[in-house]
Amino acid sequence: MSYVDGFRESRRLTGHRAAGSRGNLHAMGVFLCRWPNGDCSVVLARSKADAVEKLDEVANAEGCPMIELSAAQVHFALNDDGQLVLDGLGEDTEQEIFEFCYMALGEALAAGQEIAPAVQRERDRGKDDRATTEAPATELGRRTKAQLDMPTTLVNRMVSKAAKRRLRSFKPRGNPS
Repeated sequence: MSYVDGFRESRRLTGHRAAGSRGNLHAMGVFLCRWPNGDCSVVLARSKADAVEKLDEVANAEGCPMIELSAAQVHFALNDDGQLVLDGLGEDTEQEIFEFCYMALGEALAAGQEIAPAVQRERDRGKDDRATTEAPATELGRRTKAQLDMPTTLVNRMVSKAAKRRLRSFKPRGNPS
């Protein structure tokens, strides 16, 4: 059995399915987030809110500019140390990323201008790009968000679950009227 066949068999036995297989009824999109420092991230998610929550592994993406990509093609290479390294992007993917995240850099490249100043402009531009975000629904949520810098949707869900658990375990004293 080849490595690929073994990998597929192990995924079949453990119930893992690839995105887009029959068992996955939820539509997924590929979202591009531009971080304030000029970096960008790509994430597979059901919605923009889901993308923000998934990107919380990196940082809080709330308020960062984000779009759903129409094309997503990424190429990896396996280096001699056994690590995956980015080998390149599909042409449409790269073009969409540059149009959304790096307009000034794209213009400088097209005009044959010096690249370093354009890169610095892109990094500086993102510092003020964050949109205002909705505050959590409760005071506890607002304090939690301030301490942990988590996305509001995640904070609201956590506070709601905790409140429901607390209410289910509540046992009033005395006779109810």
